[in-house]
Amino acid sequence: MARKLKLALIGLGRRGRGSHLPVYAKLKDVFDFVAVCDKDEAALQEVAKEHGVNTYSRVQDMVKHEDLDVVDVVVPGDAHHPICCYLADAGINMMVETPIAPTRPMADLMIEAAARNNVKLEVAENYHRTAMARFQAKVIESGVIGEVGRIYRIFYEGGYHGMSMLRLLAGSPPKSILGITQVTPVVPIIDRMKRRHTEERWVNSYLEFENGVAATMMYSNVIHARSLGRKATGISQIDGTKGAIVDNTVYYTSPADYENGAQATAYEPQLSFIEVNGSQVLDRISLELPEQTITWQNPYAALGVGENNGRGIDMADQLMSIANAVLNNTEPTYGAQAGRLDEEMSLAASESALMNKQSLSFPLNSPSKTEEQMHARFKENYGHVYTDIEPLLDVFYPRQ
Repeated sequence: MARKLKLALIGLGRRGRGSHLPVYAKLKDVFDFVAVCDKDEAALQEVAKEHGVNTYSRVQDMVKHEDLDVVDVVVPGDAHHPICCYLADAGINMMVETPIAPTRPMADLMIEAAARNNVKLEVAENYHRTAMARFQAKVIESGVIGEVGRIYRIFYEGGYHGMSMLRLLAGSPPKSILGITQVTPVVPIIDRMKRRHTEERWVNSYLEFENGVAATMMYSNVIHARSLGRKATGISQIDGTKGAIVDNTVYYTSPADYENGAQATAYEPQLSFIEVNGSQVLDRISLELPEQTITWQNPYAALGVGENNGRGIDMADQLMSIANAVLNNTEPTYGAQAGRLDEEMSLAASESALMNKQSLSFPLNSPSKTEEQMHARFKENYGHVYTDIEPLLDVFYPRQ
């Protein structure tokens, strides 16, 4: 039996208590949860009482007193690179929340530190790890809808999440992007994830991929927050040469009808559940088609991961990615380079808008104007340039 990995959590997340904590308990044969670090003393004590872990208010103290294998970094994005560079230099493997970092130079500091110290760095990009996303990937792989030609993600996730989904569904690296942006004021609000907003940053992106797939994504921070009535409806559509996936529905056209109206039949995925410790857990998603059955199986069902139509599967998958990478000396399944590329795609939309709505090719020039502006704001907000790792460890980073 493989050894258990000593795990610590830095940051209790947007909901104040750490959304990963319930999954730790279900992966107790893999991880030994030993410590948590946060600046909120009340939240620390609540977690310590419930989980019996050591608590720290400074990362340096936790690293000094704990013998750690993996740290789960769940802090605001501006804090990712100083904390992860410090952990890497201490020889500790990491899983960091999204985005990997706000800019490519910040991400490069993290990637270089991990490589220099021979530690693993995974990014907790979870949208493609959800049960339905995994199932849809199997549908595309099966060839039921043919070759993907266009993807629409309107009023769904955006930024690095949306770019990651577009890239993975396209099955290809990006070739070019055209971005249109608009910023408008909103009344000051605190969203359900405890983030403060005073303006709405709207982005409309058109991307072309190396394999010829085209994609459109429309998004704003207020839509993502589901605040002020935004995100009342959304469009998620994948068009293929033989059919389509609209939201979760698969549209299959019989070859006999190709030249006789080409009307597609809608097929709904069926969810099956098993009972684990008194709870109904998603076991599999299946699609019954005239000529074949497509099934995705939940690999964590026996552990009780997947309640409420699959909740927690994405988090378990990303935690197991870093665990397997550490235990088997392999690469994480998503990885820092993919995280960097998805953030570059997100930055590119803003860069295109700054360049008078010019279409830009990948990779972007470095540093981009967008990143230069972000680095200037970083120094203004925190009193240090982004490369000053040590002093940045003790800075307070508010959620925005």
